[in-house]
Amino acid sequence: MEIKIRNAVPKDAAEIQRIGAMGYRRSFAHLHSAEYLEQKIQEYLSAARIEKMANVIRDKNATTIVAENADNVVIGFLSGNKDENNNWQLIALYVDESVIGDIKFALSLVKEFSQRVKNSGADKFTTGTLTNSRVCKLYELLGGKKIKEFINEKRDNVSETEFEFDINRFI
Repeated sequence: MEIKIRNAVPKDAAEIQRIGAMGYRRSFAHLHSAEYLEQKIQEYLSAARIEKMANVIRDKNATTIVAENADNVVIGFLSGNKDENNNWQLIALYVDESVIGDIKFALSLVKEFSQRVKNSGADKFTTGTLTNSRVCKLYELLGGKKIKEFINEKRDNVSETEFEFDINRFI
């Protein structure tokens, strides 16, 4: 499949949120209560959350990239940010149904993010996800090292796992 990776622009925010909502449903349905899951999906699709994503796209301390198919349809995105100490965190990596299970597709987004992290002078990034989710398996396949596991009371009391990535693996 031919894809094009580019910087997201604010007009991509609604499509990013749609992909994120559907990905959240696929990846975490078995780990949340039905009520919490539906609340999260509605939150992803709300006008306020779409505007929040547009603001993330504009943020100079964040990077959001999208992948488009040959028809210029957004089929995946990755968003991350850095703190005042240039510590980078991958915040979201979601893909459309059409590319589920395509490790090369996910890897292409992570490689692009890693290059941006490297260009900022950093050599690693972290990310977290729900323990025992499909996303954990993806991060392990991509070489993530588990560095912490904890219960997140703000997210329906689920267990989360944090991973660290050495960007030299991707560059």
